[in-house]
Amino acid sequence: MRITLMPGEQVILRTRPDALPLAGPVISGFVLLAAGGFSLGYLSRGTLPDWLADWQDILAVAVVALVLLLLLRAVAWPLLRWAGHRYVLTTTRLIHRHGVLRRTENQISLSAISQLQTEQGLLQRVVRSGSLTADLGFDRAHVYRHVPQVTVFKEHVVRAISELPLTRMFDGVDMDVDAQYAREIPRGHQGRRGEQP
Repeated sequence: MRITLMPGEQVILRTRPDALPLAGPVISGFVLLAAGGFSLGYLSRGTLPDWLADWQDILAVAVVALVLLLLLRAVAWPLLRWAGHRYVLTTTRLIHRHGVLRRTENQISLSAISQLQTEQGLLQRVVRSGSLTADLGFDRAHVYRHVPQVTVFKEHVVRAISELPLTRMFDGVDMDVDAQYAREIPRGHQGRRGEQP
């Protein structure tokens, strides 16, 4: 996955969601394979009823086709969707890309994040993953689900935010503190900051 970086921007961390959501599809895959194998074994018996023996070859092909279709739907598609997710943290942005046939990208400037919140379910605590919610203020938030090592990821985001230049925290307004201080002090009374005139 290529990301066009801004001048001076660097990638800190890139990851995809943890594999916990794939547990259901993998179990479904084993169940489908077991059911298909049992059905093919039953159809290959020599003691089938006459009405079923006449359709034995066609039914075997139908079972194989049905199992393959169900495997594509229940296993392959969730795996592709999982592989299409990416979380990327740069020195200025938090990027979420997802999609297989149609790619969607959500970018959040780190300077827009006012609060970070993590949430973990019971199984997520076992594998140390969880959801990370970036609060953007004004009732806006973006949720990153199934983030691996969610507390470590959050620490990286907090560190990246703390290392932003001060001007970025004020929507790009370049605040020259010394110049502002000089404007507030009457002429003839300008000394070093903190000195009494």
